[in-house]
Amino acid sequence: MDPAVERLVTQPSALPKGFTCQGIAANPSVLTKAPFPKNAASNSGAYTCLPDNVAFHNLVTEYGFAIAPNAFHPARTTGFGGFAFTVEASYTKINSNASAGGLQYWHLGTQGPSDPNTGSFSAVNEAPDSLLQVYSLKGRKGLPFGFEITGDLGYVANTTLWVAGADIRWAVLEGFRTGTLGFLPDISAGGGVRTLAGTGEFDLTTVGIDAQLSKPIPLADSSVVSPYVGYQRLYVFGDSDSVNLAPNVNPLTACGYNGNLANGQPNCRNGGISNFAFNEDAVFSNIRNHRDRGIIGVNYRYEVLYLAGQFLVDLVDPSSEDPVLVGSRQWTLSFEAGVYF
Repeated sequence: MDPAVERLVTQPSALPKGFTCQGIAANPSVLTKAPFPKNAASNSGAYTCLPDNVAFHNLVTEYGFAIAPNAFHPARTTGFGGFAFTVEASYTKINSNASAGGLQYWHLGTQGPSDPNTGSFSAVNEAPDSLLQVYSLKGRKGLPFGFEITGDLGYVANTTLWVAGADIRWAVLEGFRTGTLGFLPDISAGGGVRTLAGTGEFDLTTVGIDAQLSKPIPLADSSVVSPYVGYQRLYVFGDSDSVNLAPNVNPLTACGYNGNLANGQPNCRNGGISNFAFNEDAVFSNIRNHRDRGIIGVNYRYEVLYLAGQFLVDLVDPSSEDPVLVGSRQWTLSFEAGVYF
């Protein structure tokens, strides 16, 4: 499930039937032959691969939903001097069979299992996961005046991708247990950031701003259950790096490389089409996506033991703010266990 966005290619409309831009990059001399027009070699730009920005946008945005800060906590902080160390498992639904830009972006845009004999990956991921799994280690630390900070480090299962980030929040109203104020819920507001590491194909950073309400319910002297609800505004920032859209083509071989010219340019035996195979690098358009997410969860604390579960979901169809998104609403189911003291 590692990204393979170089496969998200739109074939040029000028291509004759039966030809692909990758095939021409491997053998650019075909531009001098029928069924290509006589000026094809001098107009080789009309036959270069084009990045499919719509498919890329959908793929990276769904990655972003999975790695984003999920505000997995009640409104009440750990308190001044308090700590919580936990392990978190999150499972995010992706639109694994959806198509955008005419492409099944999870099938084409991710690596499937490798061949056990050669170690190479197939050209298509025939069975992409329906859930992205993110496993994290988290540490929360209470600060004075109702503030709390969180550090997070995790990885995405079945990939070489890592996720790192931090949160900060402020409990505006917490800790009242008696009198009129004792009936009020705890209230907090905060934000977090997560960034993806482990791929050279794009940079992905997500920012979440959230508000929550929770109410601790004592069950016994040492046990507390805290249900909570919340809202999060999520921002996804995705920026493509330069990607070769014909990754299996060696441009030196394709052009008939015969050393460099005096100006440093490659000297190719294919003459007028010498640079065609070198022009397959491209950059996808930048992603600036916004999502509204609802949160409902509960945690249980027994002495120092801490257990929690949370469900987070798109409140509206993603395409309502970003028309290029084609998939249905996403959701994340999270579980957490650790110590709280």
